[in-house]
Amino acid sequence: MFKKLLSIAVLSLFVSVSALAQSGSVTGVVTDATSGDPMPAVTVQIVELSMGTATTIDGEYTIDKVPAGTFTLRASFVGYTPFETQITVGSGELVLDISLTEDVIGLEDVVVTAYGVAREEKSIGYAVQDIEGGDVTMVQDDNIVGALSGKISGVQVIGSAGANLGGSEKIRIRGTNGLSDGQPLFVVDGTPIDNRSFSGFAGGRDYGNLAQDLNLQDIENVSVLKGAAASVLYGNRAANGVILITTKKGTRGSAVQVDFSNSTTFERVFILPEYQNEYGGGYTQSFLTATDPEDGNTYNVLNYAADESWGPRMDGTMYRPWWSWFHDDFTGDGVDDYGTEIPLTANPDNVRNFYETGVAVKNTISINGGGDNAAYRVSISNSQAKGVVPNSALDKTYLNFNGSLSHNDKFTSAITFNYVNTKGDGRPAQGYSPAVGSVAQSFNQWFQRQINMDYLKNYETPDGMASWNIRSATNTRPLYWDSPYFTVYENYANDNRDRVYGNYSFTYNVNANVDIVGKVHLDQYSFVTQDRIASGGLELDDYTIQQRQKREVNYEAIANFKKDIDQISISGFAGGNIRQDRYSSVYQSTEGGLSTPNYFNIAASIDRPSTSSYIEERDVRSLFGNITLGYADLVYLEASARNDWSSTLPKDNNSYLYYALSTSLVFTEFSALKDQDLLSFGKIRASIAQVGDDIAPYSISSVYNIGTAYGSYPAQSVPNVLVNPNILPAINTDYEVGLDLRFLEGRLRMDAAYYISKRKDEILDLTVSGASGYSTAYINAGEFTTTGLETQFGISAVRSQDLNVDFTINWAKSYSVIDKLHPDLKVKEIEDAYFGVSLYAVEGEEWGLAQAEGYYGYNYHENGKPIIVDGHYDLVLNKELGNILPDWTGGFRTDINYKNFTFGAFIDFQKGGQFYSISKMFNNYSGLGIETVGNNTLGNPVRDPVLDSGGNEVLYVALDQAGAGSGGELVSGVDVDGNPVQYLYDAVSHHANMFYNKEEWMFDASYVKLREISVSYNLPQRMLSNVPVRRASVSVSMKNALLLYASTDGVDPSIIQNGTTGFSFWEGGGLPGTRSLGFSVNLSF
Repeated sequence: MFKKLLSIAVLSLFVSVSALAQSGSVTGVVTDATSGDPMPAVTVQIVELSMGTATTIDGEYTIDKVPAGTFTLRASFVGYTPFETQITVGSGELVLDISLTEDVIGLEDVVVTAYGVAREEKSIGYAVQDIEGGDVTMVQDDNIVGALSGKISGVQVIGSAGANLGGSEKIRIRGTNGLSDGQPLFVVDGTPIDNRSFSGFAGGRDYGNLAQDLNLQDIENVSVLKGAAASVLYGNRAANGVILITTKKGTRGSAVQVDFSNSTTFERVFILPEYQNEYGGGYTQSFLTATDPEDGNTYNVLNYAADESWGPRMDGTMYRPWWSWFHDDFTGDGVDDYGTEIPLTANPDNVRNFYETGVAVKNTISINGGGDNAAYRVSISNSQAKGVVPNSALDKTYLNFNGSLSHNDKFTSAITFNYVNTKGDGRPAQGYSPAVGSVAQSFNQWFQRQINMDYLKNYETPDGMASWNIRSATNTRPLYWDSPYFTVYENYANDNRDRVYGNYSFTYNVNANVDIVGKVHLDQYSFVTQDRIASGGLELDDYTIQQRQKREVNYEAIANFKKDIDQISISGFAGGNIRQDRYSSVYQSTEGGLSTPNYFNIAASIDRPSTSSYIEERDVRSLFGNITLGYADLVYLEASARNDWSSTLPKDNNSYLYYALSTSLVFTEFSALKDQDLLSFGKIRASIAQVGDDIAPYSISSVYNIGTAYGSYPAQSVPNVLVNPNILPAINTDYEVGLDLRFLEGRLRMDAAYYISKRKDEILDLTVSGASGYSTAYINAGEFTTTGLETQFGISAVRSQDLNVDFTINWAKSYSVIDKLHPDLKVKEIEDAYFGVSLYAVEGEEWGLAQAEGYYGYNYHENGKPIIVDGHYDLVLNKELGNILPDWTGGFRTDINYKNFTFGAFIDFQKGGQFYSISKMFNNYSGLGIETVGNNTLGNPVRDPVLDSGGNEVLYVALDQAGAGSGGELVSGVDVDGNPVQYLYDAVSHHANMFYNKEEWMFDASYVKLREISVSYNLPQRMLSNVPVRRASVSVSMKNALLLYASTDGVDPSIIQNGTTGFSFWEGGGLPGTRSLGFSVNLSF
């Protein structure tokens, strides 16, 4: 269907139209009213004819073939007051020069609201915040979610490590919205698109979130609909907010313009844990010895099988390294290195040296223009990135086409078409992924500090696969870890995704007040991932392939109405939507190994392959409408409603009505407040709205689970979940008030919103008696309330001909409390324990409580000091560890324009919240962390034996009874009576004990990050006078320039990604973040 519509649309866009019998032209120059400088890229349009163009670098414009008559000519540019005048065109040339005045107040600012309706900001009674396309391309970023980080108040982004190469980024608007937080709906040019993420809970490969299929170079504007009143018209997908994206379009009556951009970005690993460089691999500080079977001599060796660093001090003592037991050349001198002895020394940068310099090159070319009745823009981009992890690469190609055609004065058609191909090679594993191998997990948690990475590159030897973690001098098979280079070059993955999204629309102008719009939207992709475990390594060889397909089609019809009666303005629309959503997945994996080494095919499975499939279908029918009334630019009233009928709900109970009411009062329109110097503009707004979630397909019916067949017999199992045919979607009711103030002709701007969101009928799973034949039942029961405050401030500090300085800051705080769960359920586990910490919802408390499960936290005396028993900390089982939600978030931006130079910097920050660092925990447990070395309070190495006053080695000793040369970690606190005590405790045992104390590994998630910084230069026209280039600019930018503050070293709280809830609260084995330096060139012809 869509292909046929696409063919018809493309054909119609290029149908010739009748030439006008008599026409003239309008020409002139547009200048800045203050400086007199010509203004390029100003849009000049003849409103009634939808004809227009953009000014050249010299500010010149010409609109040809204008029919004779009287029309409205309009010139507009962002940040300036639009210019309008009546013109009369004859058969000749009309010359009209235009001066634009800067609009610092921004009263005519237009924002995009639901269904792409452009509204004057003063008329809106709810919170909508938008940013221009240039704001998301300030630095090179291929993920729209990451590009929004810190730039919208009340919007929090949990980023992805740069080493992840296209990894998932999560976004949440106004804090929590349900026990299992969801993501907002993304809408591009009116088309809803899928933004699900393909990443593992605790490990595996991260293939990213699908919103990164948007090409940022094509984006014109981004609007964020925050509350229910703003997003209600999108129905049951609007509960988590909506992000509206408008792409660039061509202009009718404009000459052909070609734009080219190139960006080249270099990236390096940014933040790594702090490692100790005093002790080598092993479990004890004594060397082991081994006899060489070839020469009969005995040598010092390390415990190669130990993947910890509690070994001998690295003081230069001669020993046999792991590679000296292989007959091969590891050092690169052309000589067999078997039998080589070297001094035991540290390799302080061995982990950093593993990672390479990533390079990403992106080229984009676009062509736009238009004739009398048509406009178009087409662009193609290609991005090729080599990751910082060896053998990782990502190749993306984007194709975008936007076109419109006025067939006559009544009928217009338009098409938006996007194609994206994504190819990933060698995407690295992360987290706990022992099968495919996570190099970051090994480096940060299980490694040895003397290892030279260069010697691990030669992993194929005549004696077999070589790795540092050999079992012994005479058994060189790895025990726990393959060479990291074997992991990334042999255990590699491939992925390929083809995606098409866009829409075809027509508009019929019934009369000057009414038009009818019909649209067909499509979002469709096919996604294939292949994962390999190579033959010859530590793990059993394996091959896995998964194929996913998604197709969503929306059929839409809308009637728009607009009428002004004296001082009363009336506008609105009504429409219907049919949504058809299909998703399927097929998974296949070999079992028992591969029949032929490294033959990666399901047919090579030694045993019967494991297979599974999943199909999900959903249909939703909807009716919706909106009406807005305005009076004298003073007060506005708006009402919206939508009714959804969902196939996922029971036939007799599948209809749900959502609504919104809002108002805004521009109080500076009162005569008493007009024409005064201080307050230029003031508006108060208020809204109430209700919106809900849909439930997952098949939640109201029981089906058999299909498993892997046994021989020729199919396998099925009975479900253990008791379905509830009367289950309802959860409902959110939002209340919001806001204030918009602008002072001193807009030099100082402030917008604030306070909201309360009440959610009821949350879907909970209750444990039921096993005698029923089920383990779990679903019911509607949970209720909770979120309150929040969000603000934005803007200051235009300097305004002059050569220098402009602007500052923008946003800040937001939200608080969510669980009002009620269920009479039989006061505590609900949101996310299962992972290495001992779970996430809970507790009735009467704030959402997001982290708690040790089966593990411990400190036992504090009433005086606030930790209690010490038997020389170490007394611990409490299943202790509450804090809340994961931030206290507040925000961002600060500065823009400085000096003549042809533009400087921009952006800082984002977060205060509060807790996260659990599994990397830090294992980093210390295994002796890798810098916290495990140094001198104690007696001035002795902490790893030295603990000595009592008689010089005897003991597990622990009171500090005042310790021998002068005693080692050991200092343990300070109080006894059970509250008296201060101090002990020295054996370092290895101390850190082993602390492994079970999960409170020790909970950290404050506060941070301040200089996320973006850029400098650009627009080449003056005199430099381009002899070349066919209209505009040219060059820029330098840096992403993740500095982590200005974090509560703990070695971890970046802004890129913690693990967790299934959308509220990541732990990290472990994650890939490192990166810092990138980019160079860009932009040319217009």
